[in-house]
Amino acid sequence: MSRKLELKDIVLIGRTFDEYYKMFGISSIDGKKEKILDVASGVSSFCAEANSKGYNVTASDRIYCFSAEEIEGKCIKDLELTIKNLSDVKDLYRWELYKDIEDLKKQRKKAYTRFIEDFKRKRDTIYIETEYPKSNFKDKQFTVSLISHFLFMYDEHLDYEFHKQTIKEIIRITSKEIRIFPIVNLKGEKSMFVNKLMSDDNFTMYKMQIVKVNYEFIKGGNEMLIIKVK
Repeated sequence: MSRKLELKDIVLIGRTFDEYYKMFGISSIDGKKEKILDVASGVSSFCAEANSKGYNVTASDRIYCFSAEEIEGKCIKDLELTIKNLSDVKDLYRWELYKDIEDLKKQRKKAYTRFIEDFKRKRDTIYIETEYPKSNFKDKQFTVSLISHFLFMYDEHLDYEFHKQTIKEIIRITSKEIRIFPIVNLKGEKSMFVNKLMSDDNFTMYKMQIVKVNYEFIKGGNEMLIIKVK
């Protein structure tokens, strides 16, 4: 039986601007000229940090219907659970990005702390409650959409139909390209939905490519899928 990080549900784990920059190869796009959507962004601080650097980023997640205090309580519990379970499968991960589990925990706390601060001030402007696969965004409202640790990673929790409908919706609201990272699941294996999506008749009109990135935490998780909408 394959070993994996045991998570019974999708967890609220935040990541920072620096992590996003590496995960999505943001240096290859003119980030400050794009209108970026962070899909299922949770408690990541990318939106807060990017906007402070002159980017134009909107965050979207179903959890934004809750108060900052409720979200913080949930992500604290999720982080503790994740760190606890990670100890049992530590060898499935590469430890160049983080010194050890405690350093990882510190970075995750840094992300959600920055998010909470920003969410309290800008909840009604750049943090949009969104229950994927549906959204209330306008057609082609964004130029680039980023999907971090949501699709593919949770392929045991979210079925292919959910993946397909979510991608169709993100295509509707995105004018240039979609970037999805990682394309492995919690076992560190390439998700069974990647090739299925790339060969799906609903998407064959779009150019798709798998690109290596300068970020690898779970072993083998160093690639993103780019979908060219334009």
